[in-house]
Amino acid sequence: MQIQGNATIAVVITTYNNPKSLELCLTTLLNQTHPHFDVFIADDGSGDSTRDLILNFKKKSNFMIYHFWHPDQGYQKAKINNTVFKQIDPQRYPVLICIDHDVILHPRFVEDHFREHAKDQFKPLLFMGRRVDLSEQLTAQLTVDNVNGFTSRLSLKLLKSILKKETKHGLRSLRIDLPPFFSTLFKRDRVYDLLGSNYSIQTQALLDVNGYNEDYRSYWGEDGDLFVRVRNSRIPIRGKIGYAVQWHLYHQRLEETQAHVEQYQRLLLDTQYCRCKNGITKT
Repeated sequence: MQIQGNATIAVVITTYNNPKSLELCLTTLLNQTHPHFDVFIADDGSGDSTRDLILNFKKKSNFMIYHFWHPDQGYQKAKINNTVFKQIDPQRYPVLICIDHDVILHPRFVEDHFREHAKDQFKPLLFMGRRVDLSEQLTAQLTVDNVNGFTSRLSLKLLKSILKKETKHGLRSLRIDLPPFFSTLFKRDRVYDLLGSNYSIQTQALLDVNGYNEDYRSYWGEDGDLFVRVRNSRIPIRGKIGYAVQWHLYHQRLEETQAHVEQYQRLLLDTQYCRCKNGITKT
């Protein structure tokens, strides 16, 4: 596939009833160095405040925003994302980046994902990034007026929060584009699992493995299921720490159950599982 340097990227944002975080996330997308992308919002049943935010944000956005919604019937991330994936034309959008509404992005976030795929001439690839977990105090201080300043430089407030161990994985805030040899030497390429808020994949490759498995209807598991199918399909997988940088906004987090973890451990042993039955298409 011959792709030009200004190829349009599809950025898919999963959201549910958190317009404040979503607005911060969208605001950091206004500040990206790679301008050729459109945003697809996968809305798992949010209320009117999220819809109103998106409608208002479209008025000042320098990218297209497409909003996909279904009624709130419990946790259905896989289903709403598949609804979005079906609408993304792999010819128009050769690469798809998935994030969540509760992250803010480094100005070169989209560019970094794009460059990883461009290195391989847009052949099938899963690229996985990581994130910094911000403290509750820092999260509370972020607004639409200061968030792009925060993501553009390493602030003294962030450094203090890192030193106090209130912000976790803080050194990942340093964007470092190392050659492959040095990435391995300094263990910056040790990314072993798919984080749903920070990965990109060739759009056709995602369609080939049939998107997310909609059998997952409670928190946790759908990202790991996708990772296993991509791995088993012999699609190359790469990851970097301190690249495609994002910061996770603080909130009370759900925890995976032991049953979920054990299910994933069993799934990792299955080398034949390449396509789910209950995905973008139903078998």
